[in-house]
Amino acid sequence: MADSPTKEVITKYFDAIEKKADWQSLISDEMEFTMPAQTTRGKSSYVEITGRFLRAVTGIRVKELIVERDKACAIAAYDLRSPRGNTSTKEVVEILSVRGDKLASSSIYFDTEDFKAFMA
Repeated sequence: MADSPTKEVITKYFDAIEKKADWQSLISDEMEFTMPAQTTRGKSSYVEITGRFLRAVTGIRVKELIVERDKACAIAAYDLRSPRGNTSTKEVVEILSVRGDKLASSSIYFDTEDFKAFMA
């Protein structure tokens, strides 16, 4: 059975992040991004925020991906390097949706206090 269009887009997105390739081309102009304490709308906001985060990312592994129609839930392990050079792996849960061939929304859940302490 072939992969669904949703799974294909999300897999391309995570692969592009891992390879530090053109993940931005997979983002919808109307992207809605929800993270702890903030929601943004628009591709440029998402690309800016995600780009800052990705500077600390040295690797990513999608541990679980559940897809249903145009929505998916991913559990991903991000390998990180802090500004001080410390390394760690942090798990993140992302709820994603796809419209057409673009990522249309993302809600991300992680331990914000642990992340802040690691990056300090």
